[in-house]
Amino acid sequence: MQTEAPLYDVLNYLPEGILMVDERGVILFANEAFSEMVGYENDILLGLNILSLLADIDVFTACIAKVMNEGKSLDAETDFLHSDGRIIQAIKSVRMIRHNEHIRFFVNIRNLSDINRLNKELRLSKELIEYQAHELSTLLNSKNQELEEILGSIDEVIWYIDNQTLSLRYVNNAVEGVFGFTKETFLADHSLWQQQIYPDDRELVKMFFETLRPGQSQEIRFRILRNDGESRWLNSRIHHHPTLKLFIGITSDITSSKTQSDEIAFLAYHDPLTLLPNRAKLKRQLENRFEHSSSTPFALLFLDLDNFKNINDTMGHEVGDKILIEVSRRILATAGEHDFCARFGGDEFVVLLQDTDISHVNMFAERMIQMFKRPFRVKEIDFFLSTSIGIVLYPQDAQNGEDLIKHADTAMYEAKNKGKNQFVYYHSSMQRAIHNFLYIESLVRDGLRQNLFELYFQPLIDSKTLRLEGYEALMRLPHPTEGFVSPDIFITVAETNGDILLIGEVVLRQACDFITSVRQLCSQPFFVAINISSKQLHQMHFAQDLLDYLKERDIPPSFLKVELTESAVMENIDIAAVQLNKLKEGGVRIALDDFGTGYSSFAYLAQLPIDTLKIDKSFILTLFEVNSNRHIVEAMSNLAHVLGMSVTAEGVEESEHFDFLIQNKIDTLQGYHLSRPLPRNVILQKLQNSDPYFTPLPV
Repeated sequence: MQTEAPLYDVLNYLPEGILMVDERGVILFANEAFSEMVGYENDILLGLNILSLLADIDVFTACIAKVMNEGKSLDAETDFLHSDGRIIQAIKSVRMIRHNEHIRFFVNIRNLSDINRLNKELRLSKELIEYQAHELSTLLNSKNQELEEILGSIDEVIWYIDNQTLSLRYVNNAVEGVFGFTKETFLADHSLWQQQIYPDDRELVKMFFETLRPGQSQEIRFRILRNDGESRWLNSRIHHHPTLKLFIGITSDITSSKTQSDEIAFLAYHDPLTLLPNRAKLKRQLENRFEHSSSTPFALLFLDLDNFKNINDTMGHEVGDKILIEVSRRILATAGEHDFCARFGGDEFVVLLQDTDISHVNMFAERMIQMFKRPFRVKEIDFFLSTSIGIVLYPQDAQNGEDLIKHADTAMYEAKNKGKNQFVYYHSSMQRAIHNFLYIESLVRDGLRQNLFELYFQPLIDSKTLRLEGYEALMRLPHPTEGFVSPDIFITVAETNGDILLIGEVVLRQACDFITSVRQLCSQPFFVAINISSKQLHQMHFAQDLLDYLKERDIPPSFLKVELTESAVMENIDIAAVQLNKLKEGGVRIALDDFGTGYSSFAYLAQLPIDTLKIDKSFILTLFEVNSNRHIVEAMSNLAHVLGMSVTAEGVEESEHFDFLIQNKIDTLQGYHLSRPLPRNVILQKLQNSDPYFTPLPV
């Protein structure tokens, strides 16, 4: 009778983890592969309970119950704990073995932490196979039931064939999972395994066996055909035993890992969503051109989708992804056969044009602009997008890939600043604008980090009673070292880089602080109007979050009014309507600011729950310089009143403005003639002292 030592020695040479545990989970045997997998010496593992190595101990109980009921467990993912605390992801299968009236559980563990593990050598050296070949042959022929069960539990195909006839002499049960034929079928037809080799690979396998000399060990990869016609990739480590005259092999099905490796190789240079080349591939493409065709000019176009983030934020990434896929398809369809297209990241794309003739580049960029005018239809909804394009020319604009991308990105932002939906060529003067932008951005970040932002409040006066109606909150940035930073400058930067959302939170908090303080000093009704940006408006939960914050601060919604510009509303009027209706239903009043400078369409005004129309100050300041402005103000006021809206005129700076607006029944007045914007503390002090702080004095 053979001892167990040779058997366990064999198990130590297998690349996968092997455990033998009793019904309590105590480890009776652990091979070297498992010891290496969890980072413990074999001596430490023996006698240790497997529960101490599991990330989830319930897994063992459930698995043992399944094995006791069904005889074996299906492959299942299980997390083991490494000695250094890491989680080792693995797939395990468990079989129950009855031996000498004892119940044992044989656990086969495959480490998933390294997906290349299946592609590596099975680490069986020539000396190890020579040392074990006789023992393995003896054990396989001994019909030992325990050994048969163990070998039957191993996922790799273990086999040996005659070195003269290549007829199969032994194979374990794993062959059925790989080839689709049972072990008995293979043993009944000793040449069946050769017939199943993929036709194109048969000569390769034949030459391999012919050239493998006695005593040598080699590895080979080839394809086979299963009984259902499906092809599979196999990896075999084979030793030509010099005395037994056998080829002894261990074979693994590496189809999955090879496919994964191919996919990984593809995804390393391609975007998984659109399948376009990615940023890494673009970098290699540019390096290739500089190395092999450095004198050949080309054009690089940097495309960014306008307002695409709004779609992701409001409709979800599933809709956004479908649009990106369609954008990629259209870009490829527009580009030429020898042009290179890549997804740079997010909603940014790059195209390299071979033809650098300016007329051709202009024509191509214009085709891109026109291509976006066709709607993108997803889930029965039409989405309308545009793109801003920055263009650089090699070699005149830059000599390397990094600068080309940077300058194209700069030109793209210039296209956005000019109104979007257009293309702009790079010019060196644009770098100065970028530097200015970064400088202002740093001041904004200082303001947020150091709590420098401060709200000022400008009174709004009822034209009939000349009493205070409310205040408009206006943000100021007094920087301690750089001085007063104009809102016209920092708001534009904050809108561009997204800091406007953080500034919006500061505005709401300080406005609510002011409302609470004024309510304690004054029983008269009033409101505070805060300006809302398009980025805030297009946040999915903006309206609800604002209403929740007012409730949290115990401030009735009627004390707050939100002001939006026409352009903010028109970026997506459907989304704006949803948000504004929710605010309106919650009791917050709504004003449309700067009316007359944008779309100025009363058709869309009727779709929105607007309480107040604010006529832009450019019309008020020039009332007596441009005659038509007086008629425009009258017309806008009349139409707003017909639609049930009140009208506010801002920019009231002269007594003539004041008199004209009173005569023409403008409801609310705002401007320097009445009061400049004042700091919070000044207003609170005057309210406390009952001092008037705007002119003309209340009647």
